[in-house]
Amino acid sequence: MHRNTTTRRLAGVALAATAMAGIGLATAPGASALGKDGVLETYEFGLYYNSGQAGCVFDLFNYETTFANDTFWKASGTCSGFGQTTNDNTASYWNRDTGTWWVYTDADADGAEGTLPAGYKGTASDTFKNKISSSYPYDAH
Repeated sequence: MHRNTTTRRLAGVALAATAMAGIGLATAPGASALGKDGVLETYEFGLYYNSGQAGCVFDLFNYETTFANDTFWKASGTCSGFGQTTNDNTASYWNRDTGTWWVYTDADADGAEGTLPAGYKGTASDTFKNKISSSYPYDAH
C-alpha cells in the first residue's frame, strides 16, 4: 500500500511539473508577439505610415516576402494610414527585436537593401522612404 501511495504522489508531482512547464512556455517572451495586430511589441519589427514612428504601424514577428497584400493596422483609436497598403508606403520604422532586420525596396528581397540593428528606430532615408516592399530578420541574399 505504501508503494502505491508513493507512486501516485510521484505521478502527481510529474503531472504538475509538466503543466507548469507548459505554462512557462506559453508565457515566455515573444510567445504572444505574433505581429500584424497594430501593436509593436518586444521581439517585433514595425513599419510606420508616417515619419518619426507616427501613424499606424505594420508590426512583424517574422519575414514578409511582399507587402502587396498588407495594410497598416490600429490597435485602438485612430491613426493616420489605417487600411493603407504597407507596400511602398512606409516612412519610418522601429526594430524592437533582439537582432538585425533587413528591408528591401522590392518584393522577395530584391532592390536596394538596408539593415536595421536591434533597438534602432528612425525615419527612412530617401532610398527607402515609401519604397520598402519586403523585410526579413536575416540577410535574404
